[in-house]
Order: sequence, then C-alpha cells, then structure tokens
Amino acid sequence: MATTSVPLFTLLGDNEQGYDRAEVDQFMARAREAYDSGAGMPLSEIREASFSMGPGGYDPAEVDSALDRLEDAFAGAERDRFIAQYGEDAWYEELYQRSEPLRVRMERPAGQRFREPTAEVGIGYQKAQVDKLAQQLEQYLNGENPMSVDEIRTITFGVSRGSEAYDEAQVDAFLDRMTEIMASVG
Repeated sequence: MATTSVPLFTLLGDNEQGYDRAEVDQFMARAREAYDSGAGMPLSEIREASFSMGPGGYDPAEVDSALDRLEDAFAGAERDRFIAQYGEDAWYEELYQRSEPLRVRMERPAGQRFREPTAEVGIGYQKAQVDKLAQQLEQYLNGENPMSVDEIRTITFGVSRGSEAYDEAQVDAFLDRMTEIMASVG
C-alpha cells in the first residue's frame, strides 16, 4: 500500500507561484538532521536558502516564516552550547566581539556608513533611511533601544540613485550579521 506524505506547508493552486516542494522538503530534512544531531547549521545557510518558484508549490510566506524560526532555533542552540561550555559572561563577551565591526560602521558619519552603488548599478537604498536604522541599531547594541530581530528581517528601504544611495549588497551583508547577533541574544 502506497503512503502519501503530508505536506510541510500549505500547497498553492496551480495558478499561483510557490516554492518548489521537493527543494523545500530536502532543505528542511537537512536542517532537522543537523538540529537533532546537535551539529548545527550555519545561520547564513538558513538565511541564504532560496528555492525555485513555479506553479503550485509551497506558500512562500509560510516557508520564509519557518526559515526565520529555524534561524532562531539554531542561534539559540548555539548560544546554549556556548554558555554550557564557557559560561554566560563569556557568551556576552563573544557577542560584543562579533558586534565590534558593526559598531565601527555605525559610528561613521551619516551618509558615509556604506559605499555608494557602482555606476553600472546606479541605484541603491536611500541613505537617510539606512542611516536612521543604523542609529537605532547602535542604540540597541548599547541597551538603549529594544528591538526585535523581526524588525530587521522585514525592513525595507526606498530606492535612490548615485550619491543619495548606499550599495544594497553591502547594506544587506551588514544586516545579515546584525540579524545573527540579535537572534543569538535570545
């Protein structure tokens, strides 16, 4: 007798674009194995996971939300292992060390925190919006501004050109590192 597997996420209709079911299932199986074994998975691998789109498939919003929870679970497990081995004070020192390069960037003057987009690209994130977030994140790291990691995961910026814009890839890399730190705080 053949068995059918229960889908992990809501399946969309054939007239809707969704994530490839097999790709998502394979990634989630690898993540479960890594979590259950205690081996862990690099947070960047979770954050950079991408899946083909096509008719039907899994609901992208559900999968993306699950990836955020997965990242939080792996960050928490990493934190717990580190604290068990070295203690809580050592963990906070580790987070401080990880945040130092980010702090240096945030301390730069407004309009100079990131490079501008190349002439070939021409467009990027609005400097004023990114600078405002950088100030909020600096306050967060100083314990002056409570923020949620989901605020960073869901942030969007307007687009500008030339000297009014920051390079999107550089800002995104910065936000990825900030997300790792915030997810690790617990």
